[in-house]
Amino acid sequence: VSTQSTGMGFPVRRLFVLGVALFYIYMGVCTVTPAINSGLHSELKGSFKGHARVFPGRFGVDIDPELYRFAFGVTEIVAGALIIIGESIWAVYSVWTLLGMQAFLCLSFYSQGESTKCIPNLVALNLIGVLAGGSHGYHYKVD
Repeated sequence: VSTQSTGMGFPVRRLFVLGVALFYIYMGVCTVTPAINSGLHSELKGSFKGHARVFPGRFGVDIDPELYRFAFGVTEIVAGALIIIGESIWAVYSVWTLLGMQAFLCLSFYSQGESTKCIPNLVALNLIGVLAGGSHGYHYKVD
C-alpha cells in the first residue's frame, strides 16, 4: 500500500510526522541542555534521578542520572532527526525506539508514585503510536 497518494491525506500526514519529530528533537535538546528552556531542563534533570532508580537501579545497577539523562536526550534528538530525514528502516527503528522510551517513562513515573506526571508522556506515547501504526494499519514509511 502506498502512503504517498495525491489525496488530501498526504500533506496532513507529513505535517503530523514533522510535528511529532520536531517535538522529540525539542524535548531531546531540552533534556540535554538548558539553552532553549531552562525550566523544562531543570524539571527533566530532577526526574531522571528517579528514572535511574527505577531502571536499572531496581536490578542493582547504579547509573549516573546525568549520563542517563544525556543518553536519553541524544537518543530523542537522533530519533527525531531520522524520522524527518530518513526514508529507510532507521526511521522505523526510531519510531519504535521512541515508543519504547515513552512507555518506560510512563512506567517509571507510575512506579515512583507520580502518576500525574504520566499524562504528558501518555500523550506523547499516543502520538508516536500513531506514527507506528500509520494510515490503514501500516507504518507511514511503508510503500
